[in-house]
Amino acid sequence: MKYLLYVTMVFSLFSCKKEAVETYQGKNGVSFFAYTYQQLHTTAKRSYSFAFQSTVKTRDTMYIPLRLTGKLSDQPRTVLLKVAKGTTATAGVDFELKEATIPPGVSTFNYPLVLINSAGMASNVYKIVLEPAETKDFTLGTLGQTPPTNGSLNTEENFRYLTIEVSGMYTRPSYWDGLEADFGEFSAEKYKFMVKVLGITDFSYESIGLAGSLNFPVTLRNALAAYEAANGPLLDENGQKISFP
Repeated sequence: MKYLLYVTMVFSLFSCKKEAVETYQGKNGVSFFAYTYQQLHTTAKRSYSFAFQSTVKTRDTMYIPLRLTGKLSDQPRTVLLKVAKGTTATAGVDFELKEATIPPGVSTFNYPLVLINSAGMASNVYKIVLEPAETKDFTLGTLGQTPPTNGSLNTEENFRYLTIEVSGMYTRPSYWDGLEADFGEFSAEKYKFMVKVLGITDFSYESIGLAGSLNFPVTLRNALAAYEAANGPLLDENGQKISFP
């Protein structure tokens, strides 16, 4: 009888501890995130130009990666971004921010930022400075670097503010610093040529990956050689000869 009572007490003790962990209620957080090799995000800056799109668009969607911290949920939750100091674009005119629904059981989410090709885009570069807004489901999440884990071999960076530069002009993308060694100096005419040859408009490393950074310059050099054989040198908007490393 004493033995049975002892076993019952031990079982109850472990059951209480497990229950205490599972029912812990803490405020979950959200922040911008990227892996450290993604220069586009570690600078906390992105860019978009309607001029660089393969077809004319009146609006487009840019997906912003978010990191969720806290417990995973088996229920859908809502997340929202808000504008911060330094924003020069106008909400409802140049962009739209809406609550987005996060599906159950995920720890990362791509927030859809809607960009609008407003009249001012043709002659301006607007800034949209974003930060996570507090909702019924989330507050500001963990910031700073997170070391690699078994699930991820890369150091992760989590940050509060993200700046989007949006325009309808041929402006140098913020991620071009990471491309210069492979694609050479930026020019609008070079970018147009790249879009025409490769059929894509986003050349950020997160989009083209290692394979693209190695293979695309070869494809572009061959295409440029064929163009020059038929038409002579391809010049940029400043009269300089276009080339690829």
